[in-house]
Amino acid sequence: MLERAAERVRVSSVGPESVVRRQYAESLELLTIALKYVRPARITDVGSGGGFPGMVFAVLLPGTEVHLVEPLQKRARLLMELSEALELGNVKVHPVRAEEAGRGELRDWSDLVTARAVAELRELLEYTAPLAAEGGTLALPKGSSVATEVEGAGAAAETLRCSYVGTEQMRPAVSETLSVVVYRKSGPTPGSYPRRAGMPGKRPI
Repeated sequence: MLERAAERVRVSSVGPESVVRRQYAESLELLTIALKYVRPARITDVGSGGGFPGMVFAVLLPGTEVHLVEPLQKRARLLMELSEALELGNVKVHPVRAEEAGRGELRDWSDLVTARAVAELRELLEYTAPLAAEGGTLALPKGSSVATEVEGAGAAAETLRCSYVGTEQMRPAVSETLSVVVYRKSGPTPGSYPRRAGMPGKRPI
């Protein structure tokens, strides 16, 4: 379905020779790591694109509510089409920016929040932390600069009431460069966050 949709909606830069490993396997590995920390009843995936990892999670966890936040309208419509075609009654698509989602019905709500290839970590925390419930988990895949990003995101984590839990590297058979950074949400999101659209990227905490 994604291959057919590629003619009208660009959802990935990953070539067909790498899609199984880079998309499906990495999504599965992310879920495997996240499940060590939380057994979610509600998941929010930020920047879902073509459905990775959120749609994969929904297929594997049919009893879990999965909310896909995707601001690009064409991609959001595609996610709706995919969820209907796959008869995934546990999926809801939100065609809004993460900053808007963090001010709406998803605020302080999810047991697990994920996001792949969205932004640098201190910016990404402002997109994702407001969506997690108190006690909820953030599981965020990052590349080879992960240690530097974690160190630089200390102020953002503290401001957004998140505690750094640890970093787990994906198995080499899946990815030789990706790790998953895990945070725990320790309290409700401060009222001034997330800031208006665009501000997290322009002025990271």
